[in-house]
Amino acid sequence: MSQLLTAALPPGVTRSQVNTPRGCFAALESDPSPAGKRGDVLLLPGLTGSKEDFAPLLPFLSRHGYRAVAVDGRGQYETAGSSDPAAYTPSELAADLLALTRALRSDSVHLVGHSYGGFVARQAVVQTSADPGVVQPWSSLTLLNSGPAAPARSQSQRIQLLIEALPTMPKDVIWEFMTQKSTTGDAVDLMRDRWLRTCTQQLISAGRWMLNPPSALADLEQCDLPKLVLAGSPDEAWPVAEFEEMAARLEASCVIIRHGGHSPSVHEPASTADALARFWNHSE
Repeated sequence: MSQLLTAALPPGVTRSQVNTPRGCFAALESDPSPAGKRGDVLLLPGLTGSKEDFAPLLPFLSRHGYRAVAVDGRGQYETAGSSDPAAYTPSELAADLLALTRALRSDSVHLVGHSYGGFVARQAVVQTSADPGVVQPWSSLTLLNSGPAAPARSQSQRIQLLIEALPTMPKDVIWEFMTQKSTTGDAVDLMRDRWLRTCTQQLISAGRWMLNPPSALADLEQCDLPKLVLAGSPDEAWPVAEFEEMAARLEASCVIIRHGGHSPSVHEPASTADALARFWNHSE
């Protein structure tokens, strides 16, 4: 579960919407000065997360010259969803991501997916790469604390329990078992609000994705675009060794951010932005 430290948005971060033919997506956005703009970044949150997980990171990305846009995916927090499982199939969410990217109207969009968002991002990259009628729209792919396969056993068991509980147990009751005592103040209120407002079917479908990623790592190996495996440490979901092994398989850059935990964009936003900017600068 992603952890927030505050509900307040940093200076320069604004709420917005990204309108696409596939629907309207709630977003947070931070812009660089027009003279110094280098490109755009599209960021996707994790299983129980939202765009707010990236709020501390966005201003640092803008200082490096990037327009940064973090979104709630279909059914997450402030983006409308559906109770139909068919709305959350891999092909549907990949199509959402392609539509979001096109809506940014940019010649250079770097894709960043956190945890479950990384699974969605890599599915979209694999799907578009396999379609001869689609030009690869992303300049790079970053998997942020998003491992090669299902999370560690303890985390996978928690996800399975969540999948089993959601159809029958009220979400406000489930929340009492999920609350992190280390999180206080307005951050708790925001995390509870987004938990209650996120579509139940989205959570179930996303949980199943986490346990059985729809695209194999071997499929991503064949995709020709710069890749970065970026991870905060320690992470209960995946050990550092798995991130390093995954990066080697993908022939990707690999950066480990100490003290970043599962959400380095929250706990070490400056270091996370520096690592991303170095990678993007090198890949251009």
